[in-house]
Amino acid sequence: LVSKSGSRTYDGFMRDLETSLRNLQTDHLDLYHLHNFDPKKDKDLGKIERGAVRAARKAREQGLIKGFGVTGHSGPDILMACIKRWQPDAVLTIFPASRPDKGRYEDELLPLARKHKTSVIAMKAIRRDRQSDLKGTDLIRYAMSLKGVHTTIVGLDTIAHLDENAAMATKFRPLKGHQRAAITREVQLALGNYPAPWDMPGYSDGVVV
Repeated sequence: LVSKSGSRTYDGFMRDLETSLRNLQTDHLDLYHLHNFDPKKDKDLGKIERGAVRAARKAREQGLIKGFGVTGHSGPDILMACIKRWQPDAVLTIFPASRPDKGRYEDELLPLARKHKTSVIAMKAIRRDRQSDLKGTDLIRYAMSLKGVHTTIVGLDTIAHLDENAAMATKFRPLKGHQRAAITREVQLALGNYPAPWDMPGYSDGVVV
């Protein structure tokens, strides 16, 4: 069971956690995220550490959550700073085959997460890259093949997609480097310079606890 809080304060985090526990009818969660870190908004990580991060650590000590994570898709730098400062149990961020930010999510964030023993959850594996001719299972397999990615979350349009993903995961074999590079070239060619949805003005990644 996983949920998340958009609050950066101690009390706000605790209120959101109480709401999540009540809504999910449970006395604990396996993972609870501090949601959507953005360098334009979250400039004082020290203040956040004294607030929401302190609450997350307290909740973990009390057994209300087994672990806490951080999420975001506004560049790898702020997430790497969070990993270095707080050693969260998990990080949830983007790993599309198009390798945004010149591949720094893969080339820099992943090794850092491995160093700090931070679990990595991949998202947005399909969201933007579905504009290519590649199958969704190829794009998911790409993210799953990255060293340090522990699980990949995806949205599903149909039961058929669920069946296809389950079949791929059951027979999963990691893609080799040259295979991933070929997928990246095809996706980048299909996308051109079109920005990702989450980089567009007005994009909202709201949170429902």
